[in-house]
Amino acid sequence: MPVKPSRSRRAFRHRRLSSPRSIRILALMPSPEFQTALETALTEVSLDEVTKQGNSYEAVSYCWGSRFGTIPILCDSKQLLVTPNCESALRHLRLKDAIRVLWVDAICIDQENSAPSVKERNAQVALMGEIYRKAARTLCWFGPGNDYTGELMTHLERIGKCPSQRGLKKLLLFDEALRGEGRLDPDSSALNYIFCHPWHSRIWTVQEAAYSLDCLVVCGNSAIPWDIYSEAVHFLVFEQLIGQLDPQAHKSYIGIDIRNVVRDYLRGKPFPKPDPSPEDDEDERDQRVVFLSSCLSDIIQLQATEPRDKIYGLHALYTDLGIQMPAISYEKSIPRVYEEAAVAMITWSGTLKVLGDACHSHRDTLFPSWVPDWSDGNIKISIPLGDATSGSKITDSPETLNPRPRELHVQGKMAGTVIDWRHGRHMKAIFPTQIEQCELPISAKELDSLVEDAETLLLWINKTRFFRQLYSLLRNNVDYREGDLEDILVDLLYQDSFSEPDGPFKAWLEILKYPETKYALSHGERIVERWKVAHEGTTVHWTTEMTNCVIIMVSLLSNSIRHGGHVLTCTSEILDLINEFSGNMIDKALMLVQLNCSNKRAFGTGFHSVVAGDSVVLLKGAEWPVVLRQEGRKWRFICPTFVTGIMDGEAWVDTSGQVDKLTKFILV
Repeated sequence: MPVKPSRSRRAFRHRRLSSPRSIRILALMPSPEFQTALETALTEVSLDEVTKQGNSYEAVSYCWGSRFGTIPILCDSKQLLVTPNCESALRHLRLKDAIRVLWVDAICIDQENSAPSVKERNAQVALMGEIYRKAARTLCWFGPGNDYTGELMTHLERIGKCPSQRGLKKLLLFDEALRGEGRLDPDSSALNYIFCHPWHSRIWTVQEAAYSLDCLVVCGNSAIPWDIYSEAVHFLVFEQLIGQLDPQAHKSYIGIDIRNVVRDYLRGKPFPKPDPSPEDDEDERDQRVVFLSSCLSDIIQLQATEPRDKIYGLHALYTDLGIQMPAISYEKSIPRVYEEAAVAMITWSGTLKVLGDACHSHRDTLFPSWVPDWSDGNIKISIPLGDATSGSKITDSPETLNPRPRELHVQGKMAGTVIDWRHGRHMKAIFPTQIEQCELPISAKELDSLVEDAETLLLWINKTRFFRQLYSLLRNNVDYREGDLEDILVDLLYQDSFSEPDGPFKAWLEILKYPETKYALSHGERIVERWKVAHEGTTVHWTTEMTNCVIIMVSLLSNSIRHGGHVLTCTSEILDLINEFSGNMIDKALMLVQLNCSNKRAFGTGFHSVVAGDSVVLLKGAEWPVVLRQEGRKWRFICPTFVTGIMDGEAWVDTSGQVDKLTKFILV
């Protein structure tokens, strides 16, 4: 049982540490009884004196849950409030007959908000990587578990040690037994309790696991070595198709994989090289920057209660990767912390890759336009692939790049302007990304549950209408494109300039021509005709274009398209293409650009906030063109953009292969 709150018992207060290299370690007193009140004591030690023989400790990696403590425990015979998750971890980790020495951040770091406490906390957070690296081992706390997690952990350990179909079968039988006993929902798996634990989604736990030399996953009274746990997750989530797994389990697997990649990197193991693009001639350092930038972009999407911890939770990792981060200071504003981190990443990588994270919906206006708001969990837009500035690198110092707060000073050249088209009508078609209320009398029931509901089907239909519009524009506006129609369309949809149109892609284009297609969509036509007849006399208006789009999607989803007397065999591949292209086009719009280099017009895509008059600019260090909006002598960053004809350096160098004089752009 917890300590009873007492007015007479004095509240615990941390004593100031005597040295910048000092930390506190926690002695957890033993008890043979699980419910006995928790008693602890703090001791100051120097990190320089921590060895396996002396001052050793186990570090605890866990989710705080609550921001502030509510449950009293005894610390140095005084009352200290801890969070429920912390109290549960301590109670389960307490030994019956021996003191257990731990490092627990919420207790060992002073969490008060006084100026001395904040100053000390800044210094302690900077030591976190070393604290976990020097720990005898790290205990990853996944909660107290329930009445079946002990047996579940046994299954995971068996599978992690020797992944096999036999182990999988035993696990699935275990799931079935739990469902039969009513202890598990029919559409769930026991694995979800472990694989979906919030520990996987917290940003602090990345470096906590990555730095640890010896790591244990602990749930209740059961524990599994980290390497065995990650092998089990890889086998069960990545290699097997278990229908009852929650989608969050797949996100957790990605998080585990990222932790392992960083662990390997910190131990000096060769990092996996990305698949080279056709023109890939980057040296090993450039490849490392590309790879680690991708990892950091994924990591930074994880969760943190304190927004500054999106940066400070990785501070030790950034430092060890060679990214020269400013000193930790929780007194700084969130926008300034993120701004300094962005400048540090630009300086380290020599590129403007980080700007790709700055473009998404619901941006906080307190942030400079070029600074990512990493506290916003909204999905970022897909970034195009290219080599628009011929591998150019930024070599300026942080002081040159960011001489004043909120400003980024970069070099570049104007490439074009976003223009209106057709009698002043704005050339911008926004890709549909939101499910809307379906006003058409369509029924998803006739599609054998291939979509969830009529609104989802309507979204597919609206996407088809967008793709047909794009295809029609390219076919009917020869002056706006150079080269083969299929190549330009595949470039726009894949958002790169090296993908090739394959069989399913060509079949999809043929289907988009409906009703002038060589394929038979008669089954879809019959379904749509029934819907139309059933609602004759209503206010629903079936336009010709809407009818055609509905027939196309119904035919694809019902796998009923025929050619030469046979059912088209690549329908599933076509649906996969539509999903991929939809992901590439989320929150984007089709636009028309007047190019400076050729005095011609080109199609492009950009964030939906792009307007006529915006400038398309090539910035040194950026792989893709960007859209900027002028404000006096300064510029606001709008988005990365894909523009046909300038993605491979065509507008960066002149006919002799030289780069013209560059102009300074001040982004704000």
